[in-house]
Amino acid sequence: MSLIFRVEALAEIDSTNDALKHRALAGAEEGLVLRADVQTAGRGRRGRSWVSEAGNLYMSILLRPSKSPAEAATLGFVAAIALGRLLRALLTMPVRHKWPNDVLVDGRKISGILLESGGITGGYVDWLVLGIGLNLRHHPAEGLYPTTDLVAAGGPILSPDQAMDLLLAEFRPVYEAWRSGGFAAFRQEWLAHASGLGDTVLARLEREEVTGRFDDIDPDGTLVMGLADGSKRRIAAGDIFVAPR
Repeated sequence: MSLIFRVEALAEIDSTNDALKHRALAGAEEGLVLRADVQTAGRGRRGRSWVSEAGNLYMSILLRPSKSPAEAATLGFVAAIALGRLLRALLTMPVRHKWPNDVLVDGRKISGILLESGGITGGYVDWLVLGIGLNLRHHPAEGLYPTTDLVAAGGPILSPDQAMDLLLAEFRPVYEAWRSGGFAAFRQEWLAHASGLGDTVLARLEREEVTGRFDDIDPDGTLVMGLADGSKRRIAAGDIFVAPR
């Protein structure tokens, strides 16, 4: 059955992801979308705060795809593909995927994706909440990575609602293809636009830092790094810094 979106727009909220998780627990159906003009407690990956001024896009989507936890975790890559497709249609600058699920424009981060899940029934997650932040008109001056926004990158001026509609139109077909066929259908597309593939990268993990060559991603999205001694290191979570070409 085709995914149908039902959008609720809010002037201000603490976090669209947090609000939608409460709705998921209360039994809300798949396809509910919350979009806020401003978030007062926006979050990124690994608990980082996400600056949420008015003018950018802040949205979360509730999904119930009947996937195992490992399969569900790959949805962040698929969301990055949808966002990358949209940005390539709007911009002339290079748009790349940064592992695991960021999107870069000319080497600068323009978006954030936060995927959260809850409950397991019969081996499947009960729900997923996919949060997406997209810089449309402004971006933080400082951060873990260089940043940009759509206008600064030479793109059109879009309202948050316009950007949301365009992104949902890109996301629906890739989500439905992922739901029926998994990440395998998109892995090569993700790799074709991967930032740093084949280059030396620094992986900053919770307790250590590892340097090696970005060789591949496994079917479950794990990063495969080639080390100097010829061995392989697989990294499931961390921050990756790519050396300039």
